[in-house]
Amino acid sequence: MKSTLTKILCIGVLCLAIAHSTLSQQQKYALIIGVKSYQYVAPLQNSLNDARDMSATLKKKGFTVVEVFEPATKRIMQDGIIRYFKLLQGQPNAAGLVFYSGHGMQVKGINYLIPAQANPQIEADLDDQCVNMDYVMRAIQEAGNRLNIFVLDACRNNPFRSFSRSGENGLSMVDTPQGSYIVYATKPGSVASDGTGRNGLFTSKLLQYINTEGLNIEQVFKQVARDVASESGNEQRPWIASDYTGDFYFTPGLDTKTSAAILQPSTQPEIETSIYKAPTNINSTLDYGYGTSDAPTIKIDTQEWIGKNLNTDHFANGDPIQEAKTADEWNLARVNKQPAWCYHYNDAAKGPIYGKLYNWYAVSDPRGLAPKGWHVPSDKEWDILIGHLAVNGEVVNKVNKNRVGGSSYESYETKNVGYSLKSTRGWTKIGGNRSGFSGLAGGQCFDNGIFTEIGKSGSWWSASEGPREDQAWYRNLNGVNDTVSRNVALKGCGFSVRCVKD
Repeated sequence: MKSTLTKILCIGVLCLAIAHSTLSQQQKYALIIGVKSYQYVAPLQNSLNDARDMSATLKKKGFTVVEVFEPATKRIMQDGIIRYFKLLQGQPNAAGLVFYSGHGMQVKGINYLIPAQANPQIEADLDDQCVNMDYVMRAIQEAGNRLNIFVLDACRNNPFRSFSRSGENGLSMVDTPQGSYIVYATKPGSVASDGTGRNGLFTSKLLQYINTEGLNIEQVFKQVARDVASESGNEQRPWIASDYTGDFYFTPGLDTKTSAAILQPSTQPEIETSIYKAPTNINSTLDYGYGTSDAPTIKIDTQEWIGKNLNTDHFANGDPIQEAKTADEWNLARVNKQPAWCYHYNDAAKGPIYGKLYNWYAVSDPRGLAPKGWHVPSDKEWDILIGHLAVNGEVVNKVNKNRVGGSSYESYETKNVGYSLKSTRGWTKIGGNRSGFSGLAGGQCFDNGIFTEIGKSGSWWSASEGPREDQAWYRNLNGVNDTVSRNVALKGCGFSVRCVKD
């Protein structure tokens, strides 16, 4: 009997040891950003200590850490984000953690991380000098790993007096990649103090519970939140949002008591939490040219859009669409009014990034360019999207253009929409992509086969004919401003195509 019991105990210990080894061997990466010595506002007391201590702790736990300490400029911050992205890329099972300690603020619902030399005088300076949190989130979403932990010890008052009338405190909730666990040092819209010791109250508790054996990620951050709220007299209440359903341990426990304890439901009162539902979902049967494993769709108000430019080389019924590999072939398709597509600069390497460029004869072909259940949006459907995103529906540069025969059409630009539609990469002046549309500056091909430069603009067809028989409506994003324009183009031009759900 004693021998049997000994064997059972040994097997149990062995299983726990194997589990501990598996957790230890998981690829783990961290990006740690700490800013203290601000040049144009008061320096922070302990933000750099918080960042350095977090980095040292995570390294001991097997994390590969990208450190960005005292970044002077936005560019330096972004370089660190890109280095972190490259570590995560191609590691779908990896765990990632981003920790930011420094000044952070929100203006009109947009969160910014502030480098040491930032000195924005007007709101428009923020995008040039500070890092938009959407940039971080989109980069990590693009990496595609399954667990991403975001810890933002940056919920402090707006430090720049020029914005003091905005009345916005703390940081706002952000859209995070699927499989995320996001923790604010205090709940969105509230403010946390900088602290007076070596570490801020929040980070001091986080360092404590990260090192506590047997606590999973949820237990770590809930315990941190309870202690911070209690010790601050409820003046500072950390806030958690997550759609991560697995278990992750910073410090796995090996003894059976700890392992049994972490499986028991907590008897402590619940803190304020939220289950975050990501706006992007993956539909494994949707084929629009990139392969069935890469088909994001985005819900924007009442519409659901495919999240990338169309990249298919065949119609919905399976018939192939002619590729125009030269300017002469493109011109021939225009003269014969035949459907055609091309890669930008006729470079196939650009297809996986920007999709294909189609003439309007491909868009309007009755065989259907869009996947089944989807369609190329009409001019009216583009108006609905833009109207939903527009601030006060502000329309500028409105022009009534007449043609022979007395008919007319309206060409105009809508302000404060381009930034929401533009991707956070690939533009002369990048966007914030708050809509999730992820519009890229894929350029155009004119009806004569000449291309415009990638990075300066992006154009998307509508399914609606224009005022002339040889024209159709389209939408254009400009590389250097925040407008989206409505205009007509000759049907022989090559533009990108997005699809909206039936």
